[in-house]
Amino acid sequence: MRRRHLYVFMFSVPGLFASLLVSFAVFGAAAGVLWLFVYGDEAWPPLAGHILMVLFAVTAVGSWFLLMRLAYAGGRRAEASESLNRAHVLGAVLATVALPLVALFHQWRVGNIGPRTEGQACMDFCTTKGFSASAMPPRNSGERTCICLDAQGREAATLPIDEVRKF
Repeated sequence: MRRRHLYVFMFSVPGLFASLLVSFAVFGAAAGVLWLFVYGDEAWPPLAGHILMVLFAVTAVGSWFLLMRLAYAGGRRAEASESLNRAHVLGAVLATVALPLVALFHQWRVGNIGPRTEGQACMDFCTTKGFSASAMPPRNSGERTCICLDAQGREAATLPIDEVRKF
């Protein structure tokens, strides 16, 4: 196998991960611009969602194609040497492992995976019990309670967070 093809093969998976991360960033930025400057909190037309999906797909395919083109060019340059560059192989392996870990760590940090925060547990408890909303005291107050609010926003029930977490 020629080195240029080996490099495309070797960097295809990390290139895919990188292109997906780029696509999510572009998607988020575009959605943020549409929300801040165009539609706001009003109802968005279905066309906006379709445009965002097309933007995501075009960005993913385009950035992956660009990265594979760079891998091909790097492999062509590497054909002049006799042996395979170990740093390039190590870079491909590290990128294959590190890029999904970056996405996983981000999702853990924002609370989409992993244990529920006290605020999430309080919200789940209050809405399950039929209250309209929930609140938590300020973090620096030292209080560890969950406050359930009625439809008028008044305090209806206050429970220790440890009891709420058992729920």
